[in-house]
Amino acid sequence: MMADKEVDPEKELRTLLVKFDALGNITRATWYEFRQAALDLAPQLKPMDLALHAWEVVGHDTSKAYVNSLDLSKPTFLEDIARLIVQSSTMMGETARLVKSKKPNEVFVEWDRCPWPEFARKYGATMEEDVLGCDMWFQTVIKDINEIFGTDVKLETTAAIPRGDKTCTRRLTMSDKHKKRHEKHMAEAAGKKHGGR
Repeated sequence: MMADKEVDPEKELRTLLVKFDALGNITRATWYEFRQAALDLAPQLKPMDLALHAWEVVGHDTSKAYVNSLDLSKPTFLEDIARLIVQSSTMMGETARLVKSKKPNEVFVEWDRCPWPEFARKYGATMEEDVLGCDMWFQTVIKDINEIFGTDVKLETTAAIPRGDKTCTRRLTMSDKHKKRHEKHMAEAAGKKHGGR
């Protein structure tokens, strides 16, 4: 019978963090290795077209997860989208944060560390491919959210590390029109539920 070993929680946490970081690096390397394999097998493809389509596919998948976490009736709807972007980015090894605006219906997501450009460089992808790939991912997520919730959220990239800026910054905005549509939709749904037409 083995003697019970005392567990050092700090050591265990450090070990898990090292493994998590390694897994993130493996994920990014695999992305670019798969990109290269696809280009090798289909040399007629333009790398940018491949990257944009791949990130669009990822965006549609991401939006499915986001939609389940969003509630249009909450006044924090736009901030909640930004929080989900921060959460996704942080899970991928990036350093991102939500920055509230003084203006209503405006919020920013700011990244000051992102390992993706390093991997793009290592695997021969352009920095513009890196930026536009990220944009495609987020724009696809926003497009899907707008279609599902009837909103008009907009996302704009105002700074990008791969373009030489100190941060990647994306501005999210939304008008108040969605509130009226949502209230009308809820009233119609309530009427149908109670036998109205």
